[in-house]
Amino acid sequence: MPSDRRHLAIFDLDDTLLDGDCTGLWIAWLVRRRWVEDGEAFMDQVAHHEQQYHAGTLDMQAHLRFVLAPLVGRRRETVRDEVVAFVETWIRPRLMPGALERLAWHRDQGHATLIISASMYHLVEPIAREVGADDALATPPAFDAEGRFTGEPTGIVTYQSGKLTALEAWLAEREAAHARPDILWGYSDSHNDLPLLEHVDHAHATQPDARLARIAELRGWPRFDWRSASAMSTKGASAASSW
Repeated sequence: MPSDRRHLAIFDLDDTLLDGDCTGLWIAWLVRRRWVEDGEAFMDQVAHHEQQYHAGTLDMQAHLRFVLAPLVGRRRETVRDEVVAFVETWIRPRLMPGALERLAWHRDQGHATLIISASMYHLVEPIAREVGADDALATPPAFDAEGRFTGEPTGIVTYQSGKLTALEAWLAEREAAHARPDILWGYSDSHNDLPLLEHVDHAHATQPDARLARIAELRGWPRFDWRSASAMSTKGASAASSW
């Protein structure tokens, strides 16, 4: 089928393509790998952040510094190798077949595909490659002159309206290259992504939370429940958060 790059399909990652949250899973992985000194206290704080996320009150800057803390001083290459093992072992089995089929449908139409996630770029980009997306947007971590994690996020924080800000910057780059898509599709599970969903031409609610489900029904947005159609194994990741 000929390419139709006028269309761009934008997917959230956590609880949209992935059955669970890659940050929560990553933290559980780090606890198991003993990269966290007090794993129980760390996971308790993760649970607290999860509650704030669902309420829409999470201080994302503070959250990102918290989840980056176990990586401070570690070299980029060391973390990258660990992420590769994590994606292979814990993420791949949790990718929802229905979600992957929808992403493949867009590819088959010749549409460009993009993942935008509130999780951090060093996790999101390898997962985007795993599912065959064309590109990924997420908050980048900062590195020192020797290529070690500083524990600070940098750039646009891709959370709530920040996702739309990052998308508009991404689209502006394509416009400068005369390759800007003008028909946008959006997929998300969370009311936190309403600024993005309200911006696209074709919004879709995927495993929506209660608030998004109500809004989707009122606005006639199509709804997918890929999780209920999945028989995904959660073996090895039961300690992880799913938000």
